Amino acid sequence: MPISGENYKRIGQTAAGAVSVVAAYDRSGNSVVGLTVSSFVTLSFEPPLVMFAIQHSANSYPSIVASKAFGVSLLSVRQAEVAERFATKDPNKANMTFDIGTSLRVPLIAGSLAQIECLTNQIFISGDHAIVVGLVEAARTQEGEPLLYFARKFGSFTPLAGTEGA
Repeated sequence: MPISGENYKRIGQTAAGAVSVVAAYDRSGNSVVGLTVSSFVTLSFEPPLVMFAIQHSANSYPSIVASKAFGVSLLSVRQAEVAERFATKDPNKANMTFDIGTSLRVPLIAGSLAQIECLTNQIFISGDHAIVVGLVEAARTQEGEPLLYFARKFGSFTPLAGTEGA
């Protein structure tokens, strides 16, 4: 028998993760939809693939899984407000100015540590989530400190003494 939902949620709260915003154009192509994720990971080097999970009940779910392309913005520690904004179900959360990707013309968050333009490669339905795999077509990075999510709070990273270059 599987463990309870509350126990499972506590497991998730023990895992720290980098915070990203995944965004795409809705089905009409006229407006942006997006969500905050802490489940974004690099998946493969050859070909360059990334993935993230999206809950079926997310407002942006229908548009994200139907989209042929999406943008991923890995947020800096100074962008907690952006993360909080895209974590809501507010239908107007994407009413802001976006950078537009040069390769796929996907919406990206200005000032983020990485901006990744992806073609939707595969979608796997698993439980109450879909796992979306993207083929990376273009990416840009800049220096800075990542925004992290741990125990239902946003924060930053502090390296342990003596671990530089480990």
